[in-house]
Amino acid sequence: MTGTEGLAKPWLEFEEEFGERMNLQPPFTQMIEQFTKWGGIAASKYTFPAPDPSVKTEDTTTARGTKIRIYTPDGYTGDKPVCMYYHGGGWAMGDINAEDAFSRTMSKLGDIVVISVEYGLAPENKHADLMNECYQALRWALENSKKLNTTEGKFVVSGNSAGGQLAFATALRAIDDGLGNQLVGLVTLIPVTVHPDGVPHELRSKYTSMVEHDQHTINSANAMRGFWQAFGVSPTDQYGSPLLHPRLKGLKKVYLAVCGHDTLRDDGLLMKQKLDEAGCDTKMDFYEGYPHFFFGWPSPKLEEPTKQFFANVGQGIKFVLS
Repeated sequence: MTGTEGLAKPWLEFEEEFGERMNLQPPFTQMIEQFTKWGGIAASKYTFPAPDPSVKTEDTTTARGTKIRIYTPDGYTGDKPVCMYYHGGGWAMGDINAEDAFSRTMSKLGDIVVISVEYGLAPENKHADLMNECYQALRWALENSKKLNTTEGKFVVSGNSAGGQLAFATALRAIDDGLGNQLVGLVTLIPVTVHPDGVPHELRSKYTSMVEHDQHTINSANAMRGFWQAFGVSPTDQYGSPLLHPRLKGLKKVYLAVCGHDTLRDDGLLMKQKLDEAGCDTKMDFYEGYPHFFFGWPSPKLEEPTKQFFANVGQGIKFVLS
């Protein structure tokens, strides 16, 4: 395997156990095939944990017809904001089932109602479609606060990877639509925050991870280019690249999880810089030596770092709610 410099020992042991380095490469159809193949290898090698029965779920649809899954932890007494969750997968892969365990964990750790959104995937659905679908799901949640037993008119937005971009974009659209006073904050895990061609000139010297970690992580630089192309958004669109949005201060409190050997490392670091400059309250956990989505593979080699990752997410949720 090429490029092992600086990678954490547990990850290198996992790669050896898994049998290859996961590093997506275009064309787009091949990337989908590669990811599907690796999922099959993981299913044959590892036992994925059974769904946590202490978190109740209900599948339903919004008025628009978008499928959502509502997660409610045992013992939930209400009076907390609803938490929207947008899954990862480069806007082109994944669904609410693939990240069911994450949603359950967030609901349990935060003692909050989580709503996971099954948005339409790229390339059939472009940025504007995904934006509208995610935003309308949020509006549905706010309109149904009594049914959900959540604090009326209050919400948190969360997401993983490409879902992190959707979380930032949804929150910023809510601010632009006059709902900023209802936003509590965001929980973003390894988020996409800016198109590589949209990085402001003054920040380009700090945007180096796309090249530095191209060979270290599942989301290679070419893969990210492929996902952006499928997403179909201008590099300087202020929702597509939320780092560029002029009203970041309205996001209030933001938790970020960032991986050190990820092409998206600087997406997270630059967003934290911009949020701090805007006057937001931020908290970040940084995972030196780990690539993108390391916490998604149920190998014993990764048990301890994954356990720490989710413990930190729990603290991040509490930070946003405090």
